Amino acid sequence: MLTDNQASYEPDMAAAIDSEREILADRYGVTLAVASAIIADRRATRYADVAHILGPIIGVLIAAQNPGVMVHALALAAGLDQLNGVHSEAEVARKLNVTRALLSHYVVAWRDLLSGREYSFDVTKFRKRNATRATYAEKTKSPFLAAKAKAMAELNRKRK
Repeated sequence: MLTDNQASYEPDMAAAIDSEREILADRYGVTLAVASAIIADRRATRYADVAHILGPIIGVLIAAQNPGVMVHALALAAGLDQLNGVHSEAEVARKLNVTRALLSHYVVAWRDLLSGREYSFDVTKFRKRNATRATYAEKTKSPFLAAKAKAMAELNRKRK
């Protein structure tokens, strides 16, 4: 039909005046009471999810021996470092007077906690992807590296 392909915009007036409950009732073909129940269930699930995430985070922060480093590592793991103009983990480590390796260790631990080790949470701003860790772990199990480590241990034993 000719009017279907016109380049004009007609705003959806129903979307502008309908409530969330009415929109859900229309979308799912349910009554307003059922739509209200869906909204309440979604809200309860959302709050439960937030509590489920915040609980372990707060627990780790309370138990931390160095909470300042842990908070900065959490910010790096979540990609929030730009709030403070940070350019690298090394920069943060210098500021906190800790090693970059320690900070990196905490960042990886936060990433594991936030992702549930399913690696669905993966901020790669200063880091490689989580899947890369498995590749590096596999490479450390090579026979060549095992033989090299054994030879280095033997050499160090002879030097003593």
